[in-house]
Amino acid sequence: MKPNIQTAAGIVVGILALFSAGCAYQTTVPSLPETAYTTIATDAAKQLATLYPPAKTHFVLKANENTLFNDAVKHQLRNSGYALHESTEAAPAKAEAKQLTYVLDPLTDVAFYGYYRLNLSIDEAQLSRLYDANNLSKPNYWSYRK
Repeated sequence: MKPNIQTAAGIVVGILALFSAGCAYQTTVPSLPETAYTTIATDAAKQLATLYPPAKTHFVLKANENTLFNDAVKHQLRNSGYALHESTEAAPAKAEAKQLTYVLDPLTDVAFYGYYRLNLSIDEAQLSRLYDANNLSKPNYWSYRK
């Protein structure tokens, strides 16, 4: 039996359709409700308190934007007893102040669909935690790296 051109063309078109279907699949990450920002900021402030004593630590928060999460972080840090200075510059206001930055971003990998990652950078140290957007009551463990 001799393969004909129509059969070969059908196989090629089928393979191309399979490959292009994989490229077209994109997930959308669920957005966080407003209350989630407060929950995550409270959790972050509690974890910072275990490593940096609130009444003795001065943070310089470097954040360039006013967002719900930024407002929640500032509120929680001040309520926890931290001295907090806001800056858009890289240098701390005082020599003993610790530089604090954060990133809260969704994970877009399909294996981690629906998760948000919080990274806190305190000078050279980093704290990270994953949060499930659908169930904030059971976050993953904190990771800490100096």
